[in-house]
Amino acid sequence: MIAGNPDTFAIITEKVANWRTDGRVSGMLHVCINGVAYPRKPRATDVENDILCLFDEESSAFSHPKVSRKLFEMKGKKLFKRLREMRFPQYYSSDKAADEDRRFDAVFIGPATAGYHVFVVSDGTSVRLLIGRRKKRKHGGRLRFLNEVTVTAEEYQRTVSRLYLFYKGILEATAE
Repeated sequence: MIAGNPDTFAIITEKVANWRTDGRVSGMLHVCINGVAYPRKPRATDVENDILCLFDEESSAFSHPKVSRKLFEMKGKKLFKRLREMRFPQYYSSDKAADEDRRFDAVFIGPATAGYHVFVVSDGTSVRLLIGRRKKRKHGGRLRFLNEVTVTAEEYQRTVSRLYLFYKGILEATAE
């Protein structure tokens, strides 16, 4: 299933019934920004866990984009650097004891295991997605900027809603 427009922003996902592990749904989950799918190669992931993280009401910027006009107006690479410093101060900030700021973290577990990281920030009418990749796959590798896209808040919400409907059974079963 493709939710969204692959030429701008989309989620490409599929549940694969015979890939079940420990009773959980496995499959594929890729983020598509400006016509490029991340991760670049198809890979299996625990789709159920990914979806639960993406729709976590308390922590996911994916389903609940945070508004910051100041950040939204920054240039692409500068904004990416700022967001990665906020999320991973232990690697990028002079204050190594600073608390992590996860407000703009999209929490795509599957792509993250391939080294990719997505940030989401809104100005209230539009949403920007920025993606980077770790030089080393292990946690702590330096994130480098890869791509970004800006879409209207309505287009973004349509994509998120379509993905929610595709996984509605999993999300509602977990909420009970």
